[in-house]
Amino acid sequence: MAFNPDAITFNAANALLLAEASEAAYTTENEARDRMRQSGLPNFQWIDLSGIFQNLHAFAASNNEIVVLAFRGTADAKDWMTDLHATPVRFSWIFQGGPEVGDIHAGFGHALSDGWRKVLAALNEVAPPPPPANTTSVDARRSLWITGHSLGGAIAALTGAAFSLLPDGVIRPVSGIYTFGQPRIGLHNFCDNYSRLLTPKTFRFVNNKDLVPRVPFRGWDYSDVGEMIHFTLSGAPQLQSLQWRDFLARTLESFQEAFEILANINVDVGDHSMSKYRELVSENQPALDGLFQGRPVN
Repeated sequence: MAFNPDAITFNAANALLLAEASEAAYTTENEARDRMRQSGLPNFQWIDLSGIFQNLHAFAASNNEIVVLAFRGTADAKDWMTDLHATPVRFSWIFQGGPEVGDIHAGFGHALSDGWRKVLAALNEVAPPPPPANTTSVDARRSLWITGHSLGGAIAALTGAAFSLLPDGVIRPVSGIYTFGQPRIGLHNFCDNYSRLLTPKTFRFVNNKDLVPRVPFRGWDYSDVGEMIHFTLSGAPQLQSLQWRDFLARTLESFQEAFEILANINVDVGDHSMSKYRELVSENQPALDGLFQGRPVN
């Protein structure tokens, strides 16, 4: 199956390319460039986002039909699991001029806002926006797809929100946001506003008992966004599976307990491994497409 740039709901082939891009974001600039070229995306820009989090980067890649923006997570999950980083902050404070849409995770918000101009510059390089009078150009038909794993998934989701909410001149229509092992990005008020805009375009993959999607805690008023696709213990994809609901119902005793667990999570080990996510998406293409068949398009 080939990538479908016109998909208006979930598409398994699109998920696979975006999983491959999320995995490529963990490699070197040259290797990521080569992987995207092999995937039919020859235009490429590397984005260094190091700042509040070390070794954070992303890339933009495109062809005449699509633009992919992929964010890399940090190698160490505890980098963003601190009281300071998880403190909620107003979206409108992080993104000056943005609307009052609620509170987001301060660490994720700062990481994106600090590198926002770099993200825009990279996108403009690989897919320059057409002049307003030239809406029939090839560039006008490019669709934007955003992806990432772990911390990178959180920043990917916030990027989709920023492109959808910020004032004219920054807004870019987002076709899809596919994330893997993504932590929560905001409080209920923000997530409600996000959902009204982007739930039909946002798909969060969770593998088995990956702990990262459970933090920050719902008890802190953090909430989830988008459609969640859970790979069960057998590797089969399900929407909001009973196995996941049972796991979600288990109450972690404290922030310290979660921190101690997360401190030992490596991006390429166990249920949180990006390589495993890509493998599961690849192995379950027909089953993934079947999850949304017959559902109305919002």
